Amino acid sequence: MPSAAPDDSAPRDVLRAWDAAEAKLFPLVMARPDLYQQALSVIERLLGRLREECTDLASLLAAHSRGGDLVADDLTDSIAGIDPALVAAAACAMRYRQLLGSLAAGERMAALARAKADGLAWAVVAETGSPDRAPYIPYQRIEAEVATGRAVIVSIEPDETLSRSVHRVELGQVELATGALRITELLGSFHDPDEAAASLRRAKHEHFH
Repeated sequence: MPSAAPDDSAPRDVLRAWDAAEAKLFPLVMARPDLYQQALSVIERLLGRLREECTDLASLLAAHSRGGDLVADDLTDSIAGIDPALVAAAACAMRYRQLLGSLAAGERMAALARAKADGLAWAVVAETGSPDRAPYIPYQRIEAEVATGRAVIVSIEPDETLSRSVHRVELGQVELATGALRITELLGSFHDPDEAAASLRRAKHEHFH
């Protein structure tokens, strides 16, 4: 059964629970690497079940509500001492990220289809945040060549001092059949937005002609 994307983001309390579960499991990497590997194996097996059973956000939230009961008894024998609810929440968090990825890929494909119907050579296939609010809220824009899916990714984030913006320009590829995005090359990081804009213009001219 193909995976469907979530209609909206998960409730904040659920996101916090998932974050907390992963935060509690991660220290096991250093403290008990053997136990962590066992837990990770169980999470991956549970994730396989969630891929089949949870094809949208509603079904995933229903699975999450079962807590530790989501993990079958035969899966927990090897990780005694770890709360099954943590394992279940971590697997749900991973499945949620997969669903978000499916949503983003579908939106990229739809944007390319609209641009092709309109006879455009290039299209903005994804945009998150606002340049006016960056870097306090990170910004990203993906522009893709409609015929090939070759892409330029522009992002604005705070620098290491958290006081200035860093503008990144990268090359990528949007797979036309799936909408998946792959970053292929970092062209540069700039503090000057005009330099970033010039880099974007050069990328379109030099790399796509």
